[in-house]
Amino acid sequence: MAELHSKGSGVYLYGIIQDDQAHRWSLSGIGGAEAVYTIGQDGLSAVVSDGTLKLYEATQENLLAHNKVLEEIMKAFWVLPLRLGTVAKSEAEVRAFLQKASRPLREAFSQLEGRAEVDVEAEWHGDGIFKLIAEENEKIREHKARIAAAGKAAGLNEQIAMGMMVAEAINQRKAQVSQTIEEALKPLSERASPLKARTKETVFNAAFLVPQERMKPFEEAIYRLGDQFGNLLKFRYAGPLPCYSFVNLQVMMVDFQAVDEARKVLNLSDSASLTLVKEAYRSLAMHCHPDRNPNDPQAKARFEKLAASYRLLLGFWETVGDDPDQAIPFTEERIGKTMVVIPQERLPDVVNV
Repeated sequence: MAELHSKGSGVYLYGIIQDDQAHRWSLSGIGGAEAVYTIGQDGLSAVVSDGTLKLYEATQENLLAHNKVLEEIMKAFWVLPLRLGTVAKSEAEVRAFLQKASRPLREAFSQLEGRAEVDVEAEWHGDGIFKLIAEENEKIREHKARIAAAGKAAGLNEQIAMGMMVAEAINQRKAQVSQTIEEALKPLSERASPLKARTKETVFNAAFLVPQERMKPFEEAIYRLGDQFGNLLKFRYAGPLPCYSFVNLQVMMVDFQAVDEARKVLNLSDSASLTLVKEAYRSLAMHCHPDRNPNDPQAKARFEKLAASYRLLLGFWETVGDDPDQAIPFTEERIGKTMVVIPQERLPDVVNV
């Protein structure tokens, strides 16, 4: 494949596709890059643009540029999205990464190919919820009736009591509405992941992993929900999108110092197999888990450091290793600087905590 040399001091990565042919798009990339292209190796390609080795902050401008490229590429390929700010020093480094990380990347593709993310949000529409609560809630109706019968304006305590009753009623209705939305959409998806509420009016906000063949029924179900809730809720959805919420991996550069620190945290020698790494984590996690040390204010921080060290070693091993029972040396000569796939949420179960 012909080399496409980057002009900057780094290569910015947006995502991975299962194709190693040379592609180039006239898209505006992050940092004002004038084109987006691919770097391929062994059936996989990184979608990249010229960049720098600086830290890319999570600004709205950067996020929009990053996501826009992924959404354009997704029109032609199933894409495995990478996190904002993933940068390599050179094309050679990208190719080496694609070769070494082929196994975890292909595993991720096997879980996501033929699927897309759809983000669904519902929020209260105007003051309809307050009118509905006032009409339906018996406690609120009785409270208002008592105030009216007294023939005077509500005092401070009465106002507070009314506010608490309204808030409780709205929360109950919010839970009911959320359950109804989930029951309508979950059967048409494979997985769901909650998203942060954008505003105080947000009732429901979640990402769904939807197979291609269920996309149309899924969208139709959203419209039916809109009809069902009438003027009470306002629905928005975005999709099909790259599977941002369902890719539990991160590509990062690790060096000897980071790997050496991680293996020390797990009390490992200067070489270890994948099996031994997992056994070490389980053993230490059972002893330092916060639930077993409720009176230790540092327990949570130690456990988080242990988990992060485990993920780093797991990612390093899965990127460069093969046989889970074969030890890999954690030496400076063996490690150097390596781009690895770091699993973000996959931890082995800790039993008997």
